[in-house]
Amino acid sequence: MPPDLGDPEAARQAIGEVSLRLLAGAVPRRTLEQLQRTVQQTPAEYPWQIVTQAVLAEPVDPQRLVQQGLEAQRDWIVRGGRERPAAPVGQRAKGLLARFVAQAIFGLIWTVVVVAGLLLLKHKLPELDIYRLLVWFEGLVERLR
Repeated sequence: MPPDLGDPEAARQAIGEVSLRLLAGAVPRRTLEQLQRTVQQTPAEYPWQIVTQAVLAEPVDPQRLVQQGLEAQRDWIVRGGRERPAAPVGQRAKGLLARFVAQAIFGLIWTVVVVAGLLLLKHKLPELDIYRLLVWFEGLVERLR
């Protein structure tokens, strides 16, 4: 007999049972795929009642469920929470390459802008000698010693 999901205590127990089964991996793949389609078809609201009833309708061995649940609980604690697998090596390599290319493009654009600015400055103010700044900086360094 399915639980009365209108009763808050019964709903809490049913949700806990579903969570245990999901955590323990005791939900058959066929049922999980069907529920995945159901959830994806209703993006506005999570159909928790349908999911709860479908998962609880599957027969399980209580002793095996408890053992699998405790193993999953232990793994969860050892792992430190949810599993967040690292990105695959290929994806990390692509990200590194994309970042390098983006930085190279930015550096090239920045260099072109600076050189164009200096050329424009030299064209507009031919009497300006930027090498005087170098002489001034060397003198400043000498005075600080």
